[in-house]
Amino acid sequence: MKNYKIKFKRFRKNLERGKLFHKNKIFCRIMVTTFLFVCSFSFSQTHNSEFNSLYTQIQKKNFFSAREIFTTARKKLPVEYQYFTEAILNNAFNKPRESDLKILKLEELKTITLPDSLLLKISHLKEDNSMKQYDYAGAKTAVQNTLKKYDQILTEEERSDLKNNLKIWTALEKEPRQKVTMKGSTNMKMEKDVANLKNLKVQIGDDFMNFIFDTGANISTISESAAKRLKMRIIPAGIDVDAITGISVKADLAVCEKFKLGNVIIENAVFLVFADTALSFPQIKYQINGILGFPVIEALREVQLTQDDYFIVPEAETKISSPSNMAIDGLSPLIFIDGKHYSFDTGADQTMLYAPFYQENKKEIDEHYKVSKIGMGGAGGKAEYDGFKINHTFHILGKEIELRDIRLLKDKINKETVYGNIGQDVIRKFNKMTMNFDQMFIKFD
Repeated sequence: MKNYKIKFKRFRKNLERGKLFHKNKIFCRIMVTTFLFVCSFSFSQTHNSEFNSLYTQIQKKNFFSAREIFTTARKKLPVEYQYFTEAILNNAFNKPRESDLKILKLEELKTITLPDSLLLKISHLKEDNSMKQYDYAGAKTAVQNTLKKYDQILTEEERSDLKNNLKIWTALEKEPRQKVTMKGSTNMKMEKDVANLKNLKVQIGDDFMNFIFDTGANISTISESAAKRLKMRIIPAGIDVDAITGISVKADLAVCEKFKLGNVIIENAVFLVFADTALSFPQIKYQINGILGFPVIEALREVQLTQDDYFIVPEAETKISSPSNMAIDGLSPLIFIDGKHYSFDTGADQTMLYAPFYQENKKEIDEHYKVSKIGMGGAGGKAEYDGFKINHTFHILGKEIELRDIRLLKDKINKETVYGNIGQDVIRKFNKMTMNFDQMFIKFD
């Protein structure tokens, strides 16, 4: 299930000597959080410790560790649990068609003894697979079936989220699927705006406009005035989108029939449409026109970002022999570093660590750092949370990446199960970064 939540993470201006200054660069992130059902059934029902172990990792969204466990435990699992796990992992490693095939094999079994909580997850998976294949009518059917078949075990919040999703897929059900055409390799210089966010020049008809490039923006986004100027087809939807402070913001949808990004042509791209004020930051006289999010970026199959701010879509994909280190939670990229899974956000200037990281390193952090306030804000207001500013070293491709004063949240604020969010401060340590959505890897050079 997708709970569409908008998080305009704008780091506070700080008061120093009576003057306001922008301490940290701002970034905007539209985040689609995949609902992971906290199942009520006891693992003892499966009488299978291997499945218990790998499903614990799936619950944590650590699909990398789950994949490792499944590789050795597969033959020990009942066939229905094999199909269930393969459907989950294929989805996580961006193989929605293969995931659907495993679901079909599961449903073709004469007897299925999976508890309803796991069958509910399969039902959510059908929606997610349909969405990733731009099959909006299929996503609508999946949501309708979930509401009908599993109503008795849904919480009111879950039911409300599904009904909100239903608005989205109903609005889009007759829209054609997104299509990408490559006319050769693309090499574009990204431009930084006043908020230091990287922008790409998009061409729609004879008009041009800079859009923020952000893998952390899980849905492409546009302001109402920009959508009208670019003659996008706006679809009234009245979607409820939650701000970081919990205040609901209304959004509509828009379909861009065709736009160009260098030598790439993208057709039928879907955008969330917000009032201009929701994408405005008057404190620094900054207005966001649009954001190119994950559904567009993933469809390019491979993108490369260089330290000198070039955006490259190669005509021939890069090949690697090592296991993939990227997965997708819904539409949120994940990266595997030092045996831990993190979200990966090219639109975040700074890395942030979350409560699971604190819990695992609690003793050391409490001994060496003092609690401080971590401020975030945006559409819907501002909020402060207890946390720390710590130093930490990541190990990536044999290289030590030391970061100082990383913001660490002490408590969960959005049910985070990842250890943190990797941002540009890590990416900048390398000359080039490659993201490949076919082989599912993030490579640094």
